[in-house]
Amino acid sequence: MQAWLQGLNMGGGHVSGRYDQTFVVYGAVFLPNATQTKITEINYGGKILLPTSALDLLLRMNIQYPMLFKLTNMAAQKVTHCGVLEFSAPEGQAILPHWMMQQLNLCDGDTVRIESATVPKATFAKLKPMSLEFLNISNPKAVLEVELRKYACLTKNDRIPTSYAGQTLEFLVVDVKPANSVCIIECDVNLDFDAPEGYVEQPRQVTPAVNAKPPAPPASAFTGHAQAAKAAAPTTTIFGGSGRRLDGKKKPTSSVSLSSEAGASTSDAAAIANDLPAIPPVVVNEDYKPGRISFVRYDYKRVDVLEKELREKEANQKSQPSKLFQGSNRTLRGAR
Repeated sequence: MQAWLQGLNMGGGHVSGRYDQTFVVYGAVFLPNATQTKITEINYGGKILLPTSALDLLLRMNIQYPMLFKLTNMAAQKVTHCGVLEFSAPEGQAILPHWMMQQLNLCDGDTVRIESATVPKATFAKLKPMSLEFLNISNPKAVLEVELRKYACLTKNDRIPTSYAGQTLEFLVVDVKPANSVCIIECDVNLDFDAPEGYVEQPRQVTPAVNAKPPAPPASAFTGHAQAAKAAAPTTTIFGGSGRRLDGKKKPTSSVSLSSEAGASTSDAAAIANDLPAIPPVVVNEDYKPGRISFVRYDYKRVDVLEKELREKEANQKSQPSKLFQGSNRTLRGAR
């Protein structure tokens, strides 16, 4: 056992359980015998390829699963986190996605430090689409749920690509919780989206709501109609002749006649019938704009209120003293 541990120390092993190595990085196109499908799988994900010797060394350590790594460009002091896809890279090399090399300011042939890392499970992530094509996705959360399975970690300020309908959609990791780097494997993440890059929200045109009712049409509009109907009503001529006495004397003059009584009753009935308000003609609203309908409501009285007022008016007229037989009395002998 002691000889085995000494062999690990001589071979550069880390008995402390922390993996820390330096590799020369290359893009996915430099992977031997790489197909276009394999290159696409690497570039549209957050996992790297390491050599077989790295797997042998990791198996000798107490590395937590899933295996997560911290990548550091020592020259530019750029850091990100990732997972591992395969252990099929050439010895001494690490194959990185294209977006990860841009994130770390690395070129093919540069060196990068790869360390084992432990990051907490993600609880919240906020992404910012970098293109307006994001607005054409009908269900963006469902699409990202599938695409984010290709990633093991999310690091704040990383710019990750996804593939949708043959297009490349990039997202900026605006915020993640509970740390700046989180693991998104087998966890429930509350996903939120920021406004896409270049999106300008159109200002809403808010029309002020009018709660006050417009005034009712003037009473002259109804009284004129009633007067015109009263003038057009024919007057009755029943019992319109003059009366005669048997003794041949002239009938004394009287201010009341049957014809007047009949005419008065007829005119009163016509006035009551025409006293109801007439509905004005419908006016077309030419200022109507789609999206909002305005219902104009006039301050009319209800039918039961109008009928009550008419009944009270009729009762007041009946309660007044009658003007019939108000002339002075006379005798055959003359004045008393």
